[in-house]
Amino acid sequence: MELSEYRNLKLILSWNGEKFNGYQYQPHAFTVQEAITNAWNVFSGETVSLCGCSRLDAGVHAQYYVLNFHTKTAADSERIVRGMNGILHSHLALDICVSSAEFVKSDFHARFHAAGKHYRYLIWYGFSEHAFLTKRAWHVRSKISPESVCEILKQFEGEHDFAAFRSSDCSAKTTVRKILAVDAWIHPIHKEMIIVDIWGEGFLKNMIRNMVGTAVEMATGKRSLSTITESFVHRDRTKTGMCAPAWPLTLMHVYYDKEKILISSKNKAQKQVPC
Repeated sequence: MELSEYRNLKLILSWNGEKFNGYQYQPHAFTVQEAITNAWNVFSGETVSLCGCSRLDAGVHAQYYVLNFHTKTAADSERIVRGMNGILHSHLALDICVSSAEFVKSDFHARFHAAGKHYRYLIWYGFSEHAFLTKRAWHVRSKISPESVCEILKQFEGEHDFAAFRSSDCSAKTTVRKILAVDAWIHPIHKEMIIVDIWGEGFLKNMIRNMVGTAVEMATGKRSLSTITESFVHRDRTKTGMCAPAWPLTLMHVYYDKEKILISSKNKAQKQVPC
C-alpha cells in the first residue's frame, strides 16, 4: 500500500481521567491511547499508530486533546465523529468524547507541531465542603491566602531550569522550559476554590503538579518563601514541595499557533467556571 493512499486524520478529544492511567499506552494498565486504538479498530478494522499531543499523568483530565494518525478510511468527518462516539459510549462504555475529526496535511504531528498548552489546576481550601466541587479539587484543609498563592506561582513565569520540578523517571533531554503566564483566581461564587491557569511552551513529567504542591506548601508555611528561586539553582527535587494530586489537573487547550497562545496567556480570557 502506497503512503499516498493514506490520509492524516486529526481528532480532538475530551475525557474524564479518573479511570485511565494517563494517555500513553502501558502494557499493564488501561490508557486513553489504548481505548482510542481499540475504538478505531472497531470502527474501521484498522490498527493504527496514534500520535498524541501529550502523555498526561494517570487521573489527569482533558478538555481539548489533539491526536493524529494515518488511515485509509473513506469515512467523512461527520461519520467518524458519530461512529467513534457511539463506539466509545455504547460499545466500550468509556468516558471519552470525540468533538471533531479533520483530515490535515500529511506531515502534521500533534505533539511536535504544538506551540504550547494551557493547563488548569483546582484547589479547595479551608474546612467547608461542596458535594461536587470539593471532589474535583485538591482539598487543602488549611487557611490559605489566595493572593499569596498567586504571588508565589508568579515566580514560575519566564524561562527557567525546572529540573527540581520533574518526576524522578522523567526522560526529557533538557529541563529548561518557558512558562508564558500563570493566573490564580477565585471562583466567583464559591470563594473556597482557587483556580490556577498555567500557559507554557512545554512541560516536564509531573511538572505542574510539583509546582502547585510547592506553592501550596510555601503558602501554608511548610516551605521557605525562597524555595522556588533556590530550586532553579540547586535543581534538586528533594528540596521542593510535594507532588499535588492528579485529579484536579485538566489540559484545557493545545495551541498550534504561537501568536494565539501568546494572546490567550496575556488576555487570560478563558475563565470558564468549573461546573
